[in-house]
Amino acid sequence: MEKVYEKEFNETIYFDQDEKATITIQKTGSLLMVLRKGISSLKLHLKLEADSQSKILLYNQSASTLSVDLEVEVKKDAKSEIGFLDMEESDVTFKQKAFLKESGADIKLMSAQLGQADTTKLNDIEILHEVPHTFGYMENFSVLFDRAHYEMVANGNIQKGCYGSQSHQTTRVLTLGKDHKAQVIPLLLIDENDVKASHAQTIGQPDEEQLYYLKSRGLSQRQAMGLLSVGYLLPILELVSDEATKEKMREEMESKVGLYGHGKNS
Repeated sequence: MEKVYEKEFNETIYFDQDEKATITIQKTGSLLMVLRKGISSLKLHLKLEADSQSKILLYNQSASTLSVDLEVEVKKDAKSEIGFLDMEESDVTFKQKAFLKESGADIKLMSAQLGQADTTKLNDIEILHEVPHTFGYMENFSVLFDRAHYEMVANGNIQKGCYGSQSHQTTRVLTLGKDHKAQVIPLLLIDENDVKASHAQTIGQPDEEQLYYLKSRGLSQRQAMGLLSVGYLLPILELVSDEATKEKMREEMESKVGLYGHGKNS
């Protein structure tokens, strides 16, 4: 599949089977890509042309083991926020590489994953700065239940000569169950002095004082943990422009984390 957005856009694309796709964005807009039950593999190439501005969210609804390979090219003064939301009870391998190819290229990569019981989520994300004055940001959030396995390799790579560039990343993992495994590898490969770069990560259980406060307001232990989980995952929905769609996705998120007192992990 090949698609070019030459005018302003606000669209939803559904993938129902394995797909190789190239999408070119030339203007300003919002794109929601829904990976539905029939898909197990997606190879996606995004071309973000000069001066374009976009918000893009990949939303996993696949019931199968899923592999996503996403490559992004960002041209002069293009600005984009790209997210991956995954709350399914299935294994996922997610690979993403963004190439900042011309000055002023600015990208923010986000991921929000719910590690349901006994699932494996493997992630490898890189932003490669190829020219000066480029900007890359990563924000990764995950919530893990019993025996979930989560891996995140987050790599900010600033090549020699790419002065005036910035690379920043944050990964936060909330562990709610037992016997889970979480491995986060933050990498900053810097071959230039005149740059700004940072990384931060946290892996841990909920704050006991927060839980106590929420339970004092009448929530059960499960509901309190669910509410904290939503706080980790919810920011990615800012990439969705349609308010009705956003609200429906929020309700699905609240259900998945057990806020309504049912679900696999309740």
